[in-house]
Amino acid sequence: MDARTVEQITDWDSRPFSGGFNALRDLADADFSGAVKASGAWLFMLNGRGVGVFDGEITDFGDTDGTIFEAPHPSLPLLLSMQERGGKTQAKYYTNDTPLAEASDTLASKNFTGYVELSENVLSGDYYVVYHAGRSMTAAYVGESEKLLTGDEAFERANDEVGIYEVVAADVDIIDIPEPQSSAESEPEPTRTPTGGAGQSSDPTTETSETAPTADQSTAEDRQTPPPVTDEGETARPSQPATRSQPVQSSNMSQSPPSDTESKPDQRPAGETKEAPATFSDEQQWRETTTIPSLDPEKSSASKSRESGVKQRRSARNPSQRQGRSRGRTASNQTTELETELVARTEQLEALQTKLKSTEVERDELEKERDRLQNELDELRTELESVRQNSPGVAAERQITPQQAFSETNLFVRYGSKGKGTLADAAAGEADRGAVESNLKLEHHTQFDVEGITVDGKEYETFLHESMEYQFVSWLVVDLLYEIVDTDHQRGLKDLFDAIQEIDRAELHGVLAAENEDGEEREMRFDVILRDRMGNPLIVANINDSRDPATGEMLGSLVDASSDVATANNELSAAFQVTRSFFEPAALETTEDATSGGLLTREKRESFVKLSRKRGYHLCLVESRNGEFHLTVPEL
Repeated sequence: MDARTVEQITDWDSRPFSGGFNALRDLADADFSGAVKASGAWLFMLNGRGVGVFDGEITDFGDTDGTIFEAPHPSLPLLLSMQERGGKTQAKYYTNDTPLAEASDTLASKNFTGYVELSENVLSGDYYVVYHAGRSMTAAYVGESEKLLTGDEAFERANDEVGIYEVVAADVDIIDIPEPQSSAESEPEPTRTPTGGAGQSSDPTTETSETAPTADQSTAEDRQTPPPVTDEGETARPSQPATRSQPVQSSNMSQSPPSDTESKPDQRPAGETKEAPATFSDEQQWRETTTIPSLDPEKSSASKSRESGVKQRRSARNPSQRQGRSRGRTASNQTTELETELVARTEQLEALQTKLKSTEVERDELEKERDRLQNELDELRTELESVRQNSPGVAAERQITPQQAFSETNLFVRYGSKGKGTLADAAAGEADRGAVESNLKLEHHTQFDVEGITVDGKEYETFLHESMEYQFVSWLVVDLLYEIVDTDHQRGLKDLFDAIQEIDRAELHGVLAAENEDGEEREMRFDVILRDRMGNPLIVANINDSRDPATGEMLGSLVDASSDVATANNELSAAFQVTRSFFEPAALETTEDATSGGLLTREKRESFVKLSRKRGYHLCLVESRNGEFHLTVPEL
């Protein structure tokens, strides 16, 4: 299983597990919610029912020992099981456009199975609403301490947050616990006769209830009460909870009073099998849908059409019309096919409209970036003209400043052949250093003609290759990747390790923009910005190219600027401070303060600046000695 999932589970209250399937059945009888680990396999349980087995099979729990982890809230095993199994993102919504409470009501009314995650652009924590056949529970991890909130408190906090939430459809596998093997297996099992009167349910998961809840009570319970799981893998419907005085029925079944035949106990001869009504399979299929309905009131025509079709099927279930069902089956099938096609077309239209809105937002951002770059280009041209007019010695039109040389230069990571060894191959252990170095090229592109250009009295290419900026990029792209592999630090530096493989180009003396806490845009300059093919910043670095040591103020400025960039860009994985000299004690103290995370931190990533529960970046210190670079923090 995912290491983060295991880490969360092992924080729960635990106790030994022994007794195999008998012990599992005891947990089922106790309506246990949590996880059981045995023989390397994990079993998730909700209200006594298994909802997922990972890293093994249910048979691994027979006659073995292990550990029981009791969940602090029933929502957690169901949520973690869905996340571990993996789901499909159906849609994303902005809370100011579609409030979470509105979306939750819509998903519940459509019997949705999956979960909603509100974490993007949310600094206070991560919020989850998990659904099973429309019934929902809420959990949240709030603050730096990741305090767990559940129930109404968690949902109210989530509903008040501003951010982007994701709707993920996920399946739930109901796991049957095998019978323990015994010498009595060959003997026939005695027939169990339900007691307590006609219509009484023998389902062990049926809830005991004297009276049906009111509509207001049902709404509150639907959101926060753990959904009881039935043998068919469904949960009791919010508006029609099962009771011991009434058999469990689908919410779409006819609500007419039972007939005399239905109110009497089953008196058929022994051995005769009761045939399931044909309408039950339709109802089961309808309740298991994971399609996300439209949350826009103007786009609800498809939902109304589908609800209309369901009402028509309900009316067709009147016992007096069963004899005509076979004659109308063909027409019913055609109607169902047309309804299904209509729903699919409507959902396709909604997906295209969502994609169009996303494209329009991206277009607006690109236009802003274009305008900013145009302004920067005009300033550089003005600076170049000034240098040409005032620089003595070498011919003015052939000499440029170091700042212009860097700011108008980009370095590109290119391969002679992508089939002869790449960084991705090296990370996977499929190519040695020699194959990668001979195949990788660090090419440069300038915004000026380099023919005859000099910088500080040197030819341009000589100046570029001797600069610490160029040498640092060359070291980072190839040497650092192998140092991480050779010292077995792939896990501790995972974000940085993955980012190195995605580097497409390096921008020298570039600028990144981000908003501060007051919403004001701030420009932050870095000596090196390494980007992926889409232009997203992956790694930033500042360089101290002097014999004076790097100070605490340098590290403080780097941490502040990198944190702002990481808040605005999820892709940022690391920030480097490079020095030709050494680091003052104040610089090391600043680094330790930024990456400590407190006495109770559980962070396993090395030298990691944690901004929220899931976001942050590695803070690395590098010393350059005799033309070679050495990573001193974290120490390899």
